[in-house]
Amino acid sequence: MAAVAGITALFGACSHVPDGNAPAGPRRAPMAIMLTQRDDGGHVRAQMGDTIEIHLPENATTGYRWEPDGLDLHLFELAGATADYPSGTVGSGGDAQFRIKVIAKGSATLRLKNWRRWEGEAGVTKRFEVKVDAS
Repeated sequence: MAAVAGITALFGACSHVPDGNAPAGPRRAPMAIMLTQRDDGGHVRAQMGDTIEIHLPENATTGYRWEPDGLDLHLFELAGATADYPSGTVGSGGDAQFRIKVIAKGSATLRLKNWRRWEGEAGVTKRFEVKVDAS
């Protein structure tokens, strides 16, 4: 009899709630969303508190560096930026890494540009962008 009561309680808890009136479920723990050059032009779903980690190839010895391009500060916060050049050899390339925290709900396009800052917009050689929908 206890098993029947347990099953009845379980199905009662799963009753249908009309769209728009659904109770908020438990939020998952914040997570890291890893993006690379292959994700350029893509779309990402995230939650507030998630961190978007972007890894892009760069060669700073040529003067070209990746930087955020018009970061929407209502939705994102730059949590860190580093570069890794494993060989240490002059002229060798490496990996630029950006950690961008999602701080609000909304939609925006996250953009980065690879450029020589002192040349202004004429120095941009590559762009990276991904649309982010945050809940």
